[in-house]
Amino acid sequence: MAEQDFSKLPHIVDSEANVKPHKIDIPQSEIERLYTLLDNSPIPDKTWENSHTDGHFGTNRDWLVNAVQEWRHNYDWKKWENKFNSFAHYTADVKDDDGNVYTIHFNGLFSKRKDAFPILFLHGWPGSRVEFLPMLDLIRQKYTPDNLPYHIIVPDLIGFGFSSRPPLDKDFNVMDNARILVKFMRVLGFTSECGGYMIHGGDLGSIVGPKVAALDPETCRLVHTNILMVPPPEGTNVEEDVKAGRYTEAEIDALNREKEILGWGVSYAAIQGTRSATLGLAFGSSPVALLSWIGEKFLEWPDPATRPSLELILTNISFYWFSRCYPTSLWHYRLMISGIEGFGSQFDGVKCPFGYSWFKRECCNPPKAWLDKLGKVQWYRPHERGGHFAALEQPEALWGDVEDIIKEFGLLRQ
Repeated sequence: MAEQDFSKLPHIVDSEANVKPHKIDIPQSEIERLYTLLDNSPIPDKTWENSHTDGHFGTNRDWLVNAVQEWRHNYDWKKWENKFNSFAHYTADVKDDDGNVYTIHFNGLFSKRKDAFPILFLHGWPGSRVEFLPMLDLIRQKYTPDNLPYHIIVPDLIGFGFSSRPPLDKDFNVMDNARILVKFMRVLGFTSECGGYMIHGGDLGSIVGPKVAALDPETCRLVHTNILMVPPPEGTNVEEDVKAGRYTEAEIDALNREKEILGWGVSYAAIQGTRSATLGLAFGSSPVALLSWIGEKFLEWPDPATRPSLELILTNISFYWFSRCYPTSLWHYRLMISGIEGFGSQFDGVKCPFGYSWFKRECCNPPKAWLDKLGKVQWYRPHERGGHFAALEQPEALWGDVEDIIKEFGLLRQ
């Protein structure tokens, strides 16, 4: 069947936004440079720690040796570059309040329907647009440009992928990224007069997305996430609640997993937040180091039953490597560690409905009783399979949730 054309933008955009088609085209010389670095980067000898296979001390050496060999000799970046380019791919210039101009790279699937509802999908760290490729495939298999009820927009956040980097002359925070995304959606013509839009976010996207909603309450109609960082409500005694049977077995397992992760698994965040410069220089100059560091998260954070393939893991790490974005993707960890204003609760300032998909092996998974007590989540659905990278691990389930929540809140225009 001929490839359907989902590339026509639905609105006329201001010429100052300089919206134009784009294709990823990494020069062969850069690919050969990667091969040279992989060939000439010795992997340290075995140790007691790197011989463990349970992830407790981080990356297993044998896995790294195999992954490097696969990346060097079998992995085909051009195949995945073509996959990216098979979807509409644009750049848009967004002028911020201080006059700085940020270029945002984004993939999309755009409908020919005048009543199509826009959905902004936001990735996190160490994810990227790669997370949403399986979902984009599902959508274009299910719909045609003539009957697609949605416009799908998947950008690189500022500092990630091929989008602009944070400024060099001042700090940059979550609200800055959110403000730029509000302007980005307006540049594309997704305004309140046109019916507004919704946001889905995972990881960092689940923090930035609600801030977009808070800044753009007239236009953002719905927020949906697959992670919620929620402390126990005041007066909650978790141990007593467990004994009293107030949580399901799956919720108890999730609480135990979160406790374990908070005990030893968040040290990566501390070092990324306090030694961002050092890590950026180290991992930004060595593909083997980058593979070991990011690959570890793709082994530990998913559900073992739905863990992404090595090919997908290498695609995500290649995306970081070729876009050279690792050093500039750490800005939010400084905020997390220092408690700088602008990180805050995911619910702060959000006036539209808030939906949450609970995936059993997510790193932060509050029990439904906590959410009911808080009264901030209006839509909830649990899943027995899936972890931190829900869009990669369970694209059908996550996309089904997005469609269902849109229908439940009546956001499709008739």
